[in-house]
Amino acid sequence: ARADAGDGQVIGVVAEAGAGKSRLCFEFLEACRARGLPVLEGRAVAHGRNIPLMPILEVFRSFFRIGPDDDDVAARHKIDDRLLAIDSTLGDAAPLVFDFLGVSDPQRPAPQIDPDARQRQLFALMRHINRKAGETQLSVTFIEDLHWLDPASAQFLEHMIDAREGARSLLLVNYRPEYQADWLGKPWCRQIQLAPLGRQAIGELLADLLGADASLNPLGAAIEARTKGNPFFVEEVVQTLIETHHLEGSRGAYRLVTPVDKLEVPVTVTAVVAARIDRLRGPERDVLQVAAVIGKDFSEPLLAAVSELSAKALGAALANLRRAEFIVERAVFPVAEYAFKHPLTQEVALGALLKDQRRHVHAAVARAIEQQHQGRLDENAALLAYHWDEAGEALNAARCHRQAAEWVSLTDLATAAWHWRRLRSLVSDLGDDPEAAELGAAACQHLLNLSWRYTVSPEEIKALGEEGRAFARAAGDRRAELRLTLVYARACGSLGDVAAYADLATEAHQAALALDDVALQVNASLYVADAFVYAARLPESLSVAEDALARMQEEVPRSQWLMGFNPRSALRFWRATCLAFTGRLAEGIGEYEVCHRLAEEDGTPEATAYVWSWSALAYLTAGDLARVVACAQEVDKVCTLLGDPPTIVAHRLLCQTYAHLGFGRFAEAIETASAALAIHRLGERQHAGMSAMFLAEAQLQAGDASAAVATAQEAIEICRQALRGNVEAQAMGVLARALVRRDGVSAMASAEAALGRAAELIDSTGARTLAPLLLAWRAELAAAAGEPGRQVDLLKQAMALFEEIGAPLQAAGLRQALGLG
Repeated sequence: ARADAGDGQVIGVVAEAGAGKSRLCFEFLEACRARGLPVLEGRAVAHGRNIPLMPILEVFRSFFRIGPDDDDVAARHKIDDRLLAIDSTLGDAAPLVFDFLGVSDPQRPAPQIDPDARQRQLFALMRHINRKAGETQLSVTFIEDLHWLDPASAQFLEHMIDAREGARSLLLVNYRPEYQADWLGKPWCRQIQLAPLGRQAIGELLADLLGADASLNPLGAAIEARTKGNPFFVEEVVQTLIETHHLEGSRGAYRLVTPVDKLEVPVTVTAVVAARIDRLRGPERDVLQVAAVIGKDFSEPLLAAVSELSAKALGAALANLRRAEFIVERAVFPVAEYAFKHPLTQEVALGALLKDQRRHVHAAVARAIEQQHQGRLDENAALLAYHWDEAGEALNAARCHRQAAEWVSLTDLATAAWHWRRLRSLVSDLGDDPEAAELGAAACQHLLNLSWRYTVSPEEIKALGEEGRAFARAAGDRRAELRLTLVYARACGSLGDVAAYADLATEAHQAALALDDVALQVNASLYVADAFVYAARLPESLSVAEDALARMQEEVPRSQWLMGFNPRSALRFWRATCLAFTGRLAEGIGEYEVCHRLAEEDGTPEATAYVWSWSALAYLTAGDLARVVACAQEVDKVCTLLGDPPTIVAHRLLCQTYAHLGFGRFAEAIETASAALAIHRLGERQHAGMSAMFLAEAQLQAGDASAAVATAQEAIEICRQALRGNVEAQAMGVLARALVRRDGVSAMASAEAALGRAAELIDSTGARTLAPLLLAWRAELAAAAGEPGRQVDLLKQAMALFEEIGAPLQAAGLRQALGLG
């Protein structure tokens, strides 16, 4: 009722196995269907902890009314129709949903964006759909067995729970007590805990199962004592009494025909179920065990493909298992689908198989899935990896783990990393197999590429680099070895070892130039240019970028974008940056404008954000505050589009800092620069020095010279460790002015020394665009020392240099300040 009124609710039903939580939920959902309410369902399974998004995909397919017989075209039509029926503005979101559900449209591809951003877009879309759909009708969603939920589904569930707040929808879940439901603290969430049945309830259950014959009177107390109020245990004990011929009759009309002096039932339900399975005829037992290998839910076609029974014999076995209440029928159209009545039945049936038998059946299941789902192997790759893994087929499992990792990396990097790690573990035992070595090299390469997103130790990065290159050498793949060297080098840079990054990237670049592989050469050039910018070797970076762009005109296929961006576009970006830093500011700004267009054409919004952000810094240097604001707005749009990933949030904060500084909003600049620094301390540490430097500048302009000194010193230390000499030069400029503003002329020697160091850094890094700023800093010191003539002379020199580097607005500002018209 609350959900129907727009106060969305989440209900968690918790109980031990066999207490009746699934039955309670089933009866409730049947009542909802009887009222005409749409019901969406998804189920986690015991073997699904590393099969990403299985229950979530079930819910989404149910929402879009996609059936197992729908091909990709039919599925896309249903998605399009459903989205437009909910909200006419959602047409552009369809490619994202296509991708998520494994029915991608080559004519309408999803944008190539950061996987974290893709996941945030999906979350945002889900929330929007949930609210729009609720405008016309209350909906109910059910997800069963959260205790078996995979990490990707668990993350999605959190957003589904948050999306219920204020929505016209109800989310029902169930789980065993070991599942930790932290979300229960939210005001729209509650938990229903199912207690064991009391004596009266057990009596009612027994009366329903057995009847009221006087001969049954002694059984009630004995069953209660044995089952401890667990209804499943009660049902199993009763079934055991029937099968051992203590009871005769039919449901609700049994009588005790053999005295039961002592209720001979197993102590645990596992033993109860095992004893029942042992009494099955051969065909029924075999079918039950094969089904147990498939999973809690299984389809008749898959079972038929694995079972050695004829269609008639299989049908008879399934009918007998249903009558004996081992399994229940879930669906009859378009194919018959079944489920174990209780997960413990599946667990016991699976455990009864010998190891070699299990392996044989797992392999048969994998082959059947490959045959029946040829058009959806990406989506089923994780499931196939599980079965091949359990079958002991390491190479097949490794292949599927690779496919699963590549598929899920679009939405869940953590699960992708798990698959790559499992692949790495599998191939380590496969000896000298060339394919295994190639797979191992790919795993190490991708884990290194993912390393900057996680807290990965230097030891682990070193191990991945050495192992990956050893795999590549074992596979005889020199190109793979060089790719691994490049991503390992960048991983070293993310740890703060920019010198190693530059050396290794240079070495790999030279080796790549000797190979006939244009894509590898362009990628290698990009890594060197990237490393040289962060190492403040700006003229060298510019030379590498220009040389690569001049010699390599071919487009690089998207599948070979090693860093995740179009390497040619990225080289243009670093060329623009180097031009802007090395005294050719106007040229750099013009090149940035080309880069904006290229990023749009490449379909890489995150690259667009980086271009706008670095453009904003160039416009700040040029004194064009209107363009700084425009850049900040563009970065904000992309950030929102991508779901606010931390890396781009930091760029947004820096852009806002530039605007605040330009317009004299120093308190706001302190706030945004501090937030950017906090993000950079956790990740992308190569940028921490820059955010600290701008924070120090904001503190200085706000009048807090003491804070500015401390922050500038921190920025200098960070930059020295990271080799960011050009940023260190700017931090020296802040330090010099802050010392004089705080301590007066007594600090003049220290301030002059800081500016002397800044001059050295500007010369050594080639950051000539900072030269007029250095003159302006020295002019401020001259004014503090009581040397107005020298101050004016320095400002005139700065004015001329601003004109020379392409910053006429800055020059005009100085001209006006000097009263020169």
